[in-house]
Amino acid sequence: MRRMRLLGIGLVGVGLIGLMGMGTSSQVRAEEQKAIGHEGVEEPTRALMDAMSKRMTNMLEGILAGNLKYVSQEAGTVVDQSYTINKTFFPLDPKDNKWFKKAKIDPSDKENITKLKESFDTYQKGIATSALEIQKAAKANNQDETFKSFVSMVQKTCFECHKENRDKQVPIENR
Repeated sequence: MRRMRLLGIGLVGVGLIGLMGMGTSSQVRAEEQKAIGHEGVEEPTRALMDAMSKRMTNMLEGILAGNLKYVSQEAGTVVDQSYTINKTFFPLDPKDNKWFKKAKIDPSDKENITKLKESFDTYQKGIATSALEIQKAAKANNQDETFKSFVSMVQKTCFECHKENRDKQVPIENR
């Protein structure tokens, strides 16, 4: 029974790794058969998303390997990294914001920027809260709950934030 449950977790995990890899630097151009990065995505946005993606992959691999101590450490790092989100996307001087330019956001539209910042605050808090739930389950040495918390985080924070903020704001040719 335990073997079947772990096999099921492993299969779902492999699927999640594949889904996570769709938006990361591991994309491949079919005609060229070589890896491409976040072309057109400006630093430090690319660096932040790549770092978060790496930590998420590390957590999933740790869960599947049963190394919950490692998962707990990585979840703590995700909490720390989550606090850089608003600093990255909303620097003090909006006129120098490359993300605004790519997303065609008028830096003088304070009302829109405030609304976007509030949205990002919500997702940032969701990331921190979810990562703490992952860490709590991992510290309790509960692999099933750790995995469930991980999946919930990906669905409720990562995917939702990208759907709301990346997919609606940034034209596909600029991602």
